[in-house]
Amino acid sequence: SREQSTVDGWRYRVVWKPQADAVTKPRLSGTWLAVVPEAPAGAAGDTVAAVLRTLADRGAEVRTVTVAADAAGRDALTATLKDATAGAPAPAGVLSLLALGGDAAAHALSQALGDAEVAAPLWCVTRGAVVAGRSDRITDPGQALVWGLGRVASMEQGGRWGGLVDLPGTDAADDRTLERLVGVLAGDAAEDQVAVRSSGLFVRRLVRARLADSPAVREWRPRGTTLVTGGTGVLGGQVARWLAENSAEHLLLASRRGAEAPGAAELREELTALGARVTLAACDVSDREALAGLLADVPADQPLTAVIHAAAVVDDGVIETLTAEQVAAVLRVKVDATRHLHELTRDLDLSAFVLFSSFAATFGAPGQGNQAPGNAFLDAFAEYRRADGLPATSLAWGPWG
Repeated sequence: SREQSTVDGWRYRVVWKPQADAVTKPRLSGTWLAVVPEAPAGAAGDTVAAVLRTLADRGAEVRTVTVAADAAGRDALTATLKDATAGAPAPAGVLSLLALGGDAAAHALSQALGDAEVAAPLWCVTRGAVVAGRSDRITDPGQALVWGLGRVASMEQGGRWGGLVDLPGTDAADDRTLERLVGVLAGDAAEDQVAVRSSGLFVRRLVRARLADSPAVREWRPRGTTLVTGGTGVLGGQVARWLAENSAEHLLLASRRGAEAPGAAELREELTALGARVTLAACDVSDREALAGLLADVPADQPLTAVIHAAAVVDDGVIETLTAEQVAAVLRVKVDATRHLHELTRDLDLSAFVLFSSFAATFGAPGQGNQAPGNAFLDAFAEYRRADGLPATSLAWGPWG
């Protein structure tokens, strides 16, 4: 994995290490709620069916809760869960397969389980959301949202949190993979972040190596036009100053208010004095059409060569209190804007495509239930682009002063 950070002269990396299977032919007991998407297609649908069948074959009494796309809100899910558990023994566990249908709905499910007074641990399953080995690649960065949320839920809702399990993202899971999944749910691995593959079980670990052992691959200098989203904000301004001090030729600073943003005129004067040409543009980068128009106006004599996505919406809260509107506002900038930037620039000769993530996506942080998922998506999207031979770097920042 390329996830890494630097502290006190050491480089810390997140890696996936193989772990031996603890039990052959593991068994489950009690009732398990399996929360599944309505009519998942292709290999995802095959995987859902195979998982449900395996749970039953391994001793679980499976109670399936099917969630339609138009009934994935908190209140609707709460009502569905109450109906599913009324008059029945308390479930031993909850297994969410919602991410396999392309719509994670993990925030609403986590909230609804609390509202419905379901205290059983919640396990969330994804497909191809992490890179656990050389042959792996991320097939759907959107499923990494669940991993970001899960790391926060493990801190905020530890009493009813189970864990995260990633299945292979290419084909339907085979019998050996499904057996290992059951072992994880049964607690054999004693882990809450696991990648299950036909070749084995992989667990997430933090390791370290001295910085001297990892020389820089190249020196980077901005050339042509560099786009900075959120470019007139406090963070975007810091980035723009660094770029100007490092010989940036043309800085395209995009923000919702553009030249009307507080301090924008003063920032332009400062950057111009450092030798950079500066364009202030009003653009909502989560609006694909507006972003396409912005990129179409980049001067031909200074073509776009780098993108730094520093735009963000901060509206923090614990998972239990987050509204759908709060989550959507953050993810529009983290997810939608990133996808638009990728799609509209993938055929250009970029030297850098930089995303601003946070340590909360890697480790989790209480109160970051909407930021951490979006930033986990950014980390996964950087790996997704690199696998296609495109430049990408996701910087996991710590707390800002």
